[in-house]
Amino acid sequence: MIGLAAVSASAQYSQGNAQALPPPAAVPNLTDAPLVAEPALGRLQIFDDWAVACDNRLSCSAVSLTPEGVQAPHSVLVSVRRSGGPAGATALRVLTADQLRDRIDFIVDGTRRVRQKATGDMIEVTGAEALDLVRALGSSYIFELQDRRRQVIGTPSLRGLPAALRYMDEQQGRIGSSGALAAIGDGPADMARPLPPGPVLPAEIPMLADVQPPVLTEEEQSAARRLAQCESGLESSHPLEVHALDAGHALVLLPCDAGAYNVSAVPLVAAGGAGAWQFHLAPFDHVPGFTHDAGAPPLIVNARWNPARGELSSFAKGRGLGDCGTAETYRWDGARFRLTEARSMPVCRGAWEWPVLYSRNMQGSGAAQQ
Repeated sequence: MIGLAAVSASAQYSQGNAQALPPPAAVPNLTDAPLVAEPALGRLQIFDDWAVACDNRLSCSAVSLTPEGVQAPHSVLVSVRRSGGPAGATALRVLTADQLRDRIDFIVDGTRRVRQKATGDMIEVTGAEALDLVRALGSSYIFELQDRRRQVIGTPSLRGLPAALRYMDEQQGRIGSSGALAAIGDGPADMARPLPPGPVLPAEIPMLADVQPPVLTEEEQSAARRLAQCESGLESSHPLEVHALDAGHALVLLPCDAGAYNVSAVPLVAAGGAGAWQFHLAPFDHVPGFTHDAGAPPLIVNARWNPARGELSSFAKGRGLGDCGTAETYRWDGARFRLTEARSMPVCRGAWEWPVLYSRNMQGSGAAQQ
């Protein structure tokens, strides 16, 4: 990763780009935008062969890991989810590396607990059946997934799952509840911490479906690189990207570093109007990607822009398999990029789905389960 210092500069767009983005009557000054609270992310914990985390809405998820010392990642990943709040529902999902078109038996300590139809690469169990199955797994030793020919398609490890389930119960306030996953007691089934208030976000910015973003000249690209201290640039396989944000702003993704599986870009925002645009380092309410140095410009890794949703995503891989790293999704609010989801996996142990640490949306609560 290259070293970057926080800088501020501006550059004029050429008159040839005057029709790119229509200037509004007034454009917010990004440097004067009011501060917003830093999103409160949950913590991820590792219990032997399971990773677990709860997000800002008390929704918790645990995923299975490849046991330490096993070289080849498992072809099956198990995910246990429980929504927060008194009515929080339980779901268990099995994700497979191969496509399945069969009914799969869930064999726990030699006994078939569930038979479920696979859909593509996923099998999902929900409701009371999921709660019973998760409880059985949390007090058992061997878990096998078999097809109708009784061929084993996966043997996820259960080491650490009881502790992970108890952690979920503790975080959600279900210790001693008859509706708990592991710490079951005589308390009411709906005993749980109340849901905290959801994050307050402004109204979504309308997307500009028919407006083309500015096309930067060589001089403007050079100015952008100087702003982000990326004068050396990258090979042509990683071009600079420009996307329209709203009537007065454009997103500039300037590639600054590349490796075998990560391309890091400094995000800039072009603010103003035709003939009077300025470049600024893109402001975020939560620092994305592999940006660790205080005061350094943000780095978006393997950036993707979704124009239909107005979302910018970063997916920083810890290694080529993509089974560890960080992932964030942001939405433009007219002055900065606001975090809408954050996931993380600090260990590289075969998990291709990561627990959610933050979500702007309340995850489904479902019905209370006995």
